[in-house]
Amino acid sequence: MESLKKRLSESVQLRLSLVLCVAVGSIALLSGVLGFLSAWDEAHELQDSSLQQIASLAKDGMLTPGNSSFISPPLQDEEGSRIVVHFIMPAAAPVADFALPAQLEVGFHTLKVNQQRYRVLIENMAGGVRIAVAQRASVQESVALSSALRTLVPFGILFPVLLYLIADLVKKIFRPIRQLAAEVDQQCDSASMSLNGETIPREIQPFITAINRLLQRSSDAITQQRRFVADAAHELRSPLTALMLQSERLASSELPPESQHRLSNLRAGMERASWLVEQLLTLSRAQSGEAGVLPPVERTPVFAVVKQVIADLHPLAEHKAQDLGVLSIRDAVVMVRPSDLYTALRNLLHNAIQYTPEGGCIDIAIEQHPRQVLITIEDSGPGVPADKHHRVFDAFYRMEGNDANGSGLGLSIVHAMLVRMQGEVALSATTRFPSGLKVSVSLPLA
Repeated sequence: MESLKKRLSESVQLRLSLVLCVAVGSIALLSGVLGFLSAWDEAHELQDSSLQQIASLAKDGMLTPGNSSFISPPLQDEEGSRIVVHFIMPAAAPVADFALPAQLEVGFHTLKVNQQRYRVLIENMAGGVRIAVAQRASVQESVALSSALRTLVPFGILFPVLLYLIADLVKKIFRPIRQLAAEVDQQCDSASMSLNGETIPREIQPFITAINRLLQRSSDAITQQRRFVADAAHELRSPLTALMLQSERLASSELPPESQHRLSNLRAGMERASWLVEQLLTLSRAQSGEAGVLPPVERTPVFAVVKQVIADLHPLAEHKAQDLGVLSIRDAVVMVRPSDLYTALRNLLHNAIQYTPEGGCIDIAIEQHPRQVLITIEDSGPGVPADKHHRVFDAFYRMEGNDANGSGLGLSIVHAMLVRMQGEVALSATTRFPSGLKVSVSLPLA
């Protein structure tokens, strides 16, 4: 019972369906009761009319009191439907087979005779003779019940159909809301999201309008934040470049060993800062999605991009004596911007090289499926715990105890790029090495 109450409080659709079904059922029940009462009255009047007609025949001399009693043939092959005509002579003794109470008044009576309920009509005739016309009361009940059933059976058959139609109607009423929810769920970029409420019922339109205003405010805030990040990165890139040039000039001059060591640390810090600025700019471009600025999508061979990424990053892997190879190649063509695919794969492979220890292994595979291409990168590094898989895509997130240099933006850039390419990225534990990470990138085929 508590579960039903909870479901009713949570679901407007279920509540509306239940209320309509209860209302229809109540109306049907009330109609049945009223129909039965009406049929009962009609059967009562019909039986009384039949008794009056028989009594009129007796008064007109068509039935003579030659015998004290006359029993008609059964009506409609029912023994209990016989009509009994009993003549009561003046000062005559009651008849044993149909004994009526003495001194009955003229009119209709409902009496119990021989353990059976009868509807009896008493009428006066000439010469002090009285006539009693009787029929079992069960005939009236049978006629009333039969009439009520003829009325209720069609409605009883239609009632489940009506309940189904009500449930289906309520479901169709809420269908635009479910479609709108699915549309919102499929939105890739929350900064450009807006709800289309044209097919939504008028009563919910104010709510949709308020949600759109909220989404617009959120979109403005996100756009402002992204613009700030891009502007800050642009402003930082020029002075960092100047500092790098100055440090190179300073390194070419003769300095004491201690100063050279400090300068080396300073240059390493500036390189990390420059890399962070470049990553911020890349992330900003990936999240902007401005159609007027981005080049058009085109048919892009996946293996060509993978080969270019491997060629660019192979020196880093060779420097760490890592085994970087391609396991399988099932080349496929996807409709993306080559620069987007290159940026995403380069960040993934760069992460694998960075976090895999010296002498480790990194394997790349390309598999073509009926509707998508799957690119996997597996490494023998420390891996990522399963409960952290969703966190590593957050900007600037880095796991504790991780000593590798990095900005924490690489996977954020990958996620933003794949959202723009209508692809997906998933992390799992490697199955090829004792430890490590497996990154799976899926893209729809062209």
